Amino acid sequence: MPITEILLLVLAGLVGGFLAGMLGVGGGIVFIPVIQLILTYHGITEGNVSYTLANSLVIVFAVGIIGTFKQLKLRNTHLPSAFATGISASISSMAITFVIFKYDWSNPQLFNYIFAFILIVTTVRMLFSNKFEATDLVIPEISKFIPAGLFAGVVTALSGLGGGIVMVPYFNKVLKLPIKFAAGLSLSVIPMIALPLIIFYANLKPAAVVDEKFQTGYLVWPLLIPIILSSILASGYGVKFAQKLTAKTLTTVFITFVIMTLVKILIF
Repeated sequence: MPITEILLLVLAGLVGGFLAGMLGVGGGIVFIPVIQLILTYHGITEGNVSYTLANSLVIVFAVGIIGTFKQLKLRNTHLPSAFATGISASISSMAITFVIFKYDWSNPQLFNYIFAFILIVTTVRMLFSNKFEATDLVIPEISKFIPAGLFAGVVTALSGLGGGIVMVPYFNKVLKLPIKFAAGLSLSVIPMIALPLIIFYANLKPAAVVDEKFQTGYLVWPLLIPIILSSILASGYGVKFAQKLTAKTLTTVFITFVIMTLVKILIF
């Protein structure tokens, strides 16, 4: 792999990992365009979406694992709630993935439309909220986390984002959890959503192969290693940085980032 591609992957890992740690979104928003760009450059058009989803999920899984340990130390997560969300998300994500493969649903244009729709829903939900921060931390009934998991699973299966982009607003605005706790809880759920899908993609045989020696199913290790290592390094700093921000500032950063990503998708 050329040095320019490695540097691009490292940069994406640093930015995506930092944002994942800070916002609890998994970082897929940054990883996905870079993965798509490199795959297209190497002539991978058939199966590009599957490659993108599979490799993005591996990265968000790694970032989520590291971030979960950081959030546990800060007491910014709740494992029973995380497991309830994660299990329901795994069920819906696998169901959607099987449907995609059964009907050969891998249209890149449709993929981008779905991606944009998710961002619009997230932005509108947060912009029309009158409060930036919930009051005291009160954990709702476990059953109330299941809808978030089901929706996050669908988002993950269709976009490779990890689901955080919809879980954070749901936890914060619907379940009234503080924004920092919502981000921490979201980051804890992401590995549980991603793992079953990673196993699924790792056991498939792509029609087009990127690297015969260093590839497991759709997982391309020369592409993954630079971005995983850099994202893991940066995610811890993102978690620490988020603790220094006010709830209003953190929410504003989240909304701004989502809007910028949406504009990029719709224009380019």
